Amino acid sequence: MPTSIVIRRWRIARRAAPAVVLAAVALAASGADADIIKKEDMLRGITTTREQCAATAQTVWVTVDGRDFCVRYYVSTAGGEGVRPVVFLSGDYFGSVNLKTWQWIATAQDRNASVAFDPTDQDIDTDDLVTTADGFSRMANTTAIHLARIGVAGTSGHHVFRKTLLELHLMNAALDAIKESHGFEGFHLVGQSGGSIVVTGLAGLRRDIGCAVTGSGRLATRHDTDSKDPARTLIDPPRFIPAIAQNRALRLMVVTDPADLNVPVRQQTAFVEEMHRAGRDIPQYFVAAIDEYHHGVVEYAQLVTAGCALGRSDTEIATAVATMVRRDGAYNELRRRETALFGKTGSSQPQPAAAPRVAPASSSAPR
Repeated sequence: MPTSIVIRRWRIARRAAPAVVLAAVALAASGADADIIKKEDMLRGITTTREQCAATAQTVWVTVDGRDFCVRYYVSTAGGEGVRPVVFLSGDYFGSVNLKTWQWIATAQDRNASVAFDPTDQDIDTDDLVTTADGFSRMANTTAIHLARIGVAGTSGHHVFRKTLLELHLMNAALDAIKESHGFEGFHLVGQSGGSIVVTGLAGLRRDIGCAVTGSGRLATRHDTDSKDPARTLIDPPRFIPAIAQNRALRLMVVTDPADLNVPVRQQTAFVEEMHRAGRDIPQYFVAAIDEYHHGVVEYAQLVTAGCALGRSDTEIATAVATMVRRDGAYNELRRRETALFGKTGSSQPQPAAAPRVAPASSSAPR
């Protein structure tokens, strides 16, 4: 497995954030009402009127593909404020979907796989979403947003249509509306698992993205469909490679646990290799997640995104990732030994994979 990839360099000038923009962001961050979003409601699909949407803090009303949506987002300025916030898109919720009937496949195995790294099979406390945004904000020293995906975490629609062109168009329109509302200049994007697929699509569509980080994403799969309905057409990440390769203002990075039991490592390395064939080398960071399925890499993706947003070189980011890999590798080894000695449930983790070694650089990016 390759451990050394070099990325092209560029500079993006920093700009000071207007005080009025930052004040508006801070006001929005403190105005969100915490509540519990019921699992049963999300499984049925969430319907919201325009009036209900307008009465809820940190929402935007958008129309895409002939459908109306209320998109909810959760802003944090816990670590600082900036005009290019970090936007996080979570992984999928509630197991698998039958792509012929577009109905849930509610098996015990699916439920177990879904909650191995994240409590995605239960109610959502929006305070937890703010806490996630707080972590990204503190790490990157700038504004952070947890953007709720289709049908979950407060956004209307049905989550069975996740990772479709409908969701991609919805998240793209939501970013446009949020950008206009707050006066942002652009965004940094980071996704976990299914959220990484959406991030890849957004990175291909938009030209206001500074950094885009994908974690544990199924990025190499292509989908053949005869449907003309965006809600029934899955996103093909490879389709966006030419646009991403041509956008030299974008830093795209891939975070991979080689022991991932949910998404095979080849799904990510093949995407990196195809990017190389398109004329663009991107760094791929091999890490050591500590959940049972070695799938939850949000902590690593947060670190990589922060490094990129703060203008750190690939060498500096790789050094920070390697430090975390050693720490988590030691934890995984201890767990493996406990399992061998006492028969506790767990899965063995190979020796921590090295973070990529990259050439020195002095790139910078706006926050």
